[in-house]
Amino acid sequence: MDGIRLLRATALLAALTLPGTSPLVAQGGRVDVSYGWWWNENLSTTFTVAYQNRLLGPVGFGVGMFHLDDSRSLPERTMTGGELSLLLGGGRGLYGIGSVALGVRHGDGNLDAVWSAGAGYRLRLFSVLSLGADVRYRVQDQSISGFWRLDPTDRTGFSLQAFVALGVPRRGGSGRSGPGTPPPSFDPPSDSDLERAASDNGVSEESAGLAVAVVRTALDAMGTPYQWGGSDDNGYDCSGLIHYAYAEHGILLPRVSHDQTRTGQLLPKAVSALRPGDILGFSTNGGGVSHVGLYVGDGTFIHSASSGGVKLSSLSATDPESRWWRDRWIVGRRILN
Repeated sequence: MDGIRLLRATALLAALTLPGTSPLVAQGGRVDVSYGWWWNENLSTTFTVAYQNRLLGPVGFGVGMFHLDDSRSLPERTMTGGELSLLLGGGRGLYGIGSVALGVRHGDGNLDAVWSAGAGYRLRLFSVLSLGADVRYRVQDQSISGFWRLDPTDRTGFSLQAFVALGVPRRGGSGRSGPGTPPPSFDPPSDSDLERAASDNGVSEESAGLAVAVVRTALDAMGTPYQWGGSDDNGYDCSGLIHYAYAEHGILLPRVSHDQTRTGQLLPKAVSALRPGDILGFSTNGGGVSHVGLYVGDGTFIHSASSGGVKLSSLSATDPESRWWRDRWIVGRRILN
């Protein structure tokens, strides 16, 4: 691949990550803007702009563009290209990262690879803003033979990068509260009501007990504010609440709402077929699943909505908000049989 083909491919990857142009952003994500320093035989500076999102559970990906500036010492090695990365963790706190980048040198047009691996720390300031830094070991692979077969002239060294990250809203919203009218409030069920609803239809005592525990964990979070990408007491998004409730009892579900509604057993689309712990998928934008909730019983479900945070809503009541959710409910899945 020559330099022109690489830049075209990089531009295409960047276009795919722009909000509103790609299915990659349907579940939200963040855009990181980084500046850093690379200590090899000379001091270089690095600039990176990347879109990042979750793949499955704690694993995420990033795709973007980078610029390596060696103009103060080795101007012929200044290069620009595209970068692909994998992350472990990274929503907040400590995370691991590994990446490979392909870039074109400005001086001679040669194509190099840059491999890196390291760890960092991300501090979320607001639901859509976070700051952080990472330390990586970098290798500039001039022959693109791989980091395991380096040439003596290939440059290696540690880098430090600081970044600011902005959240990308989910396409179609993150669980709007309804049609714009004040929503009604519903009282949480008692433990005895939960146990009765969970044990209907001859389910095993073990599964019923686990379903009650999962739902109770979610109910204990009622009143917690909505936070995009959140999955702890500081705030939850819709899939983060369900991921948290199940994970607290040793069941790891996918992190993204669309994937959560592909897990477990498909249920008939009828309230009478549901029992506590079932996952409900909603289409709030006219397409596929864009919001999820956890069925509680007696026609109610708990979810984290952008208006109201973690709350109870209904599929069976007659108020406008309940009808709004009922009209947009498209799938039910059972995790606990």
